[in-house]
Amino acid sequence: MNILLVDDDAAQAAAAESVLQLSGHNISTVNCGENAVRFLKTNTVDLMILDWQLPGRAGLEILHWTRRNLGDEPAVLLITNEALEVELDRVLEEGADDYVIKPFRTAELVARISALVRRTKRNGKIVPRISIGPYVLDGACRGISLHGQTIELTTKEFDLVTYFFNHIGQVVSRDVLAKLAWGRELDSASRTIDTHIYRLRRKLCLLPENGVCLNTVHMRGYKLDEVGPVTDEA
Repeated sequence: MNILLVDDDAAQAAAAESVLQLSGHNISTVNCGENAVRFLKTNTVDLMILDWQLPGRAGLEILHWTRRNLGDEPAVLLITNEALEVELDRVLEEGADDYVIKPFRTAELVARISALVRRTKRNGKIVPRISIGPYVLDGACRGISLHGQTIELTTKEFDLVTYFFNHIGQVVSRDVLAKLAWGRELDSASRTIDTHIYRLRRKLCLLPENGVCLNTVHMRGYKLDEVGPVTDEA
């Protein structure tokens, strides 16, 4: 895997670079956001390990630039000092694929990267074309349409809705959804899953009039149900 490490802490960067090279990865290292953008404009990487706090252009700004200009690739693993759940939720909502909190063990960093690699390979598999009511999910182009109109989804949103479409009528736990989209369980207080479910309901209009409903199952998770057409009573 080609990895870009963006970290202004020379000692931390050297330790991470050494252990990742031993794990068989190709590592390029820069020490500020400006150099990261310059590198990404001319090089392709599979993963960027990005420090949240950088001189000049901060990590969040580099994350925004990456998603705006490069889309859902490369995967981004943020290194952050923050331990508050609200801040960690923000990291994921802004487009990061995962995070590690300082101080961290190099073994933890390798484990998180390995999880991202496995998830990337799994998500790269083509799922079949699925039709449910007016919805058509096309795994070949990773797209979904409603009444013939394409709906733009993020990578995580597409992965989540694909799982629901493949398990219609079944309760899907929050832990399963978290592992599917982020490769691990999230803290029980995290609102990240709820936020993504809200966005899916809104973007896809998962309503009875469209023949489906994404329901919350108390204490268990969520369930996508097919429902009958809505009729007006006299």
